[in-house]
Amino acid sequence: MIKSHLLRYLLISPNLPVGGFCYSEGLESYLNAKDLKDSNSVKELIISELKIGQIRLDARLLLDFFDIFNELNDGKNLKSNLQKLLSLDRWILSSKDSVEMREQQIQMAKSLFDLTKEFGFEYLHKKNKKNSWPLAWSWASYCFEITKLEMVENFFYSWSANQLSAALRIIPIGSTKAQLIQRDLLVIISKVSKEIMDKEIDDIYFGNIGLAMAQQNHNDLYTKLFRN
Repeated sequence: MIKSHLLRYLLISPNLPVGGFCYSEGLESYLNAKDLKDSNSVKELIISELKIGQIRLDARLLLDFFDIFNELNDGKNLKSNLQKLLSLDRWILSSKDSVEMREQQIQMAKSLFDLTKEFGFEYLHKKNKKNSWPLAWSWASYCFEITKLEMVENFFYSWSANQLSAALRIIPIGSTKAQLIQRDLLVIISKVSKEIMDKEIDDIYFGNIGLAMAQQNHNDLYTKLFRN
């Protein structure tokens, strides 16, 4: 029980020790283009991504991975479930719009697998060295018996907290304002999470190409604080 509560804390904290603090996921490019000016623009960007961004697809895949882990644990359809797991994992990685985004996912996934291993849970398919972040998040949630809804909510919360952490380092919004934004996001995160729970993968839409383009443009910045 202590381990479970500890991982729950780690999963919702922007200080989760997987290297997420190294990435701005496009915020730095927005700043360079003068599209990120104040706390309102940061808040609007995060809300837009939650409502129509690709992170919705990542969150939906958490549920599929979780169900597969359940079946594997029960010894059901081992070969087909492993193939499905690998196929979905490769698909979500290949859907990322840049090499840098794929490398971020792989690095953070590896770090989270290493963390869960320290708690006594070693990932079952160790031969595959390049895994997606949603797969690792789902595995950690499954190991520590976090409910599906909590898993999705914490995923969105952790992502938004990391975005706010990045914003604090590149524009003067102040930590108090960032906390107020995070408070306001809770209702939206809860609503979006429940929507995701009721949808199939084919029903998930996203169209926030602005953030994807900002992520791709990050490498072209003359000076930069973040890896991506």
